[in-house]
Amino acid sequence: MKIWELHGRQTNGAIRGTPDGEADVQGLIFSEKAYFLALQAFRPTQLVEFVQEHGPAGAARELIAHFESAPVHALVASRGMSPGPMVRRSDEVASPAPPGGVTTH
Repeated sequence: MKIWELHGRQTNGAIRGTPDGEADVQGLIFSEKAYFLALQAFRPTQLVEFVQEHGPAGAARELIAHFESAPVHALVASRGMSPGPMVRRSDEVASPAPPGGVTTH
């Protein structure tokens, strides 16, 4: 069981797994490493509220900006198999999307 599946139980299903094994927080898709990085700044319920408040694309932009000056890893926009915006940890992608490049397919 992935940690976000447990968190999904705590948030009444607001966090769930995708068929690709990623975390879906109210339409914002996180890679496993990105999800763990986000948990350094937010509790699961706070992360759900953050995405609800900003929307998936807005939350992705805000999270990318929040972790931009992180000492080791940042978050970057990425494309995935899911239709919603996606974030990955910076070391997971060969070249990040351009600034402001949060995309929804």
